[in-house]
Amino acid sequence: AEGPLADVRGVRPDALDYEKPLESLQRAWIAVRSNLRAVLEHVTLAELRDGKLAPEVDRLADTADAWTHR
Repeated sequence: AEGPLADVRGVRPDALDYEKPLESLQRAWIAVRSNLRAVLEHVTLAELRDGKLAPEVDRLADTADAWTHR
């Protein structure tokens, strides 16, 4: 994967500027980016090839809510 992990309307989450009452929305986008990074930094091509993922990633995928389409 190349480029920003998460951007909003082409803007990095840390560069967003929301006014009241939505200022916490920036922190929510930062959290989304952080979680994407947490997964992607723990997955290697070798793990994908071998069908084995890091325990942290497996735990996230094992939650019932992870498989719910919304």
